[in-house]
Amino acid sequence: MQALLDTLRELVQGWFPKEFPSLSQFVNAMDPVAWTLALLLILAVGVGIYLTVSTRRYFFNIDDVETTPEMLLARLKQDPGRLSPVAILSRIGAEATLELLDYGDQIQTKEWRYRWNAIREELLTLLSQQNAFGPIYALARYYRSEDRQEPDTLRIRRTVLVHKLGVLRHLESGQDGNPSQLRIRYHPAEIQGSLGFDGDVLWLMPDEPAPTPYGPVVEMGTIDFQTVNDAEVTFHIRRTPTVGGGFRLCLQKRRNMWVVVGEEIEWAS
Repeated sequence: MQALLDTLRELVQGWFPKEFPSLSQFVNAMDPVAWTLALLLILAVGVGIYLTVSTRRYFFNIDDVETTPEMLLARLKQDPGRLSPVAILSRIGAEATLELLDYGDQIQTKEWRYRWNAIREELLTLLSQQNAFGPIYALARYYRSEDRQEPDTLRIRRTVLVHKLGVLRHLESGQDGNPSQLRIRYHPAEIQGSLGFDGDVLWLMPDEPAPTPYGPVVEMGTIDFQTVNDAEVTFHIRRTPTVGGGFRLCLQKRRNMWVVVGEEIEWAS
């Protein structure tokens, strides 16, 4: 037994010497290959620490941005095509989508309009397909027609105007510089009022002759009520005497507010 203990003691002393080599002894014992390996080890450890820290920080920032509706909305204002319209509505909700619609309609550069128009149309379609109060109220506010004290005819016309021209309700002037004009065919019992059109507005009876246009013309027909909660309106845009398009818009009254639920192209030139 004593012999076994002596043997174990000798092994331990062999593994753990009483005195470790000094730093100078380590340096003197290093050859070029050892130095190279040591430097590579130090470099690898440093790179590993840097990548670990930077990678964690990068993914944290991206996750933080994507989970914050306010930050996502800010990015969508820079590039509305970074998400599909379905993803936009589900990620930021109806209220932030309303803010995005208001923002997008006010930018008039050709590059932005090219990207924005299709996204805007689909967002409006998605909102109009819902029946919950939140999305419908947001849509009515976008159409500037949420005031339930106003006559239905005014709210319908303003809704159609914003739906086709955006919140600015503006149509570019013609090549000769003449401003655009809005012409409304109205029923004698209909109440006239402000629709917010950026230009001259002319209210005409159904059979009243229209004057000769001198610039782009927007024409809105009489309101055809199918029921008390369903209506149709024709809307024509004539940029020149030979260039334009005609549309028929279908509206429904939901939660006591009018929204566009369908649109057909009647003619285009």
